[in-house]
Amino acid sequence: MQTKPANKKKKHWRTESKIALAVACIPLLGFIIFNGFPLIISFIGMFCNVDLYNLTNIQWNNFEGFKSVFIPRHAFDLFYFDLSKYFYKAIYITIWIASTQLVTLLIALFIATLLREKFAGSKIFQILFFIPYICSTVAVALMWRWIFDWEGGILNSMLGTNIKWLEDPKTMTWCIIIATMWSAPGYGIVMYKAAFSNINSALYEAAAVDGANAWHKFRHVTLPGISPTTFYLMQAGVGAGLLTYDLAQLVIPNAWGVPGGNESMGLTMMRLVYYLITNSTTTDANGISYMVSCACVISWLLFVVTGAISMVLLHFRDKSVQ
Repeated sequence: MQTKPANKKKKHWRTESKIALAVACIPLLGFIIFNGFPLIISFIGMFCNVDLYNLTNIQWNNFEGFKSVFIPRHAFDLFYFDLSKYFYKAIYITIWIASTQLVTLLIALFIATLLREKFAGSKIFQILFFIPYICSTVAVALMWRWIFDWEGGILNSMLGTNIKWLEDPKTMTWCIIIATMWSAPGYGIVMYKAAFSNINSALYEAAAVDGANAWHKFRHVTLPGISPTTFYLMQAGVGAGLLTYDLAQLVIPNAWGVPGGNESMGLTMMRLVYYLITNSTTTDANGISYMVSCACVISWLLFVVTGAISMVLLHFRDKSVQ
């Protein structure tokens, strides 16, 4: 004879559990409001004209945002200026800045390798190398503006020259790169120091028994051991380089209404996005503005490119640890 299963008691939420759930939902609610909702609006904005201050006036724009970004335009055709010219210049500058992140990675590895050797004051040097990374971007930008200033700047004073580093198109981008390379390696140094400590010392002992010298140990033991950290730093560094905005904006401000300074040699993709949203001159002869749509197109292009690079680096990272 089968017996009926005993009725399960319903679990009642205690007051502490309800409070814990409410507190845990606060970050989720913040993400939905400040990240999720703008993400949806930006996706819609690629295909529609969007007024950021009145979302009820969303209108289909027949892919004008894509056309304006990728297709060169003549005067009075759509824009009063050729947006594609600034777009392709921003791509060039952004890739240039992002590629220098690989140089900062090599600098971080070199310094971390030197600091790995125990010597007097090594801890102090580690702190000094990390300070530029945690400094405010505004402070770093102001410092480098003072260094590159053509009237009484430290660099011109040392070289005995009178070069306008922040206005000459040949040197403007280099000013941003130098400022980035000064502040970026600190994080990589700390990460590499932690990665070195996780390598099994028995591997070095075995390599020494086999007659390996210092270079062989570094190549065949150290580099494979820190490869996951290397791929992570490459992913983070290239992503940060593609999204460069604040340092470029502060070191090379806009000049004479031209985004990115003289000849737009300080223009990055993120700076162009901000310029399109805040500049009201990007309208056609009928007064229709496609600036938000263009900004959305560029933003999603950056998202796709950054995601693709991240997926490739994650693939190689997983293969390196197998």
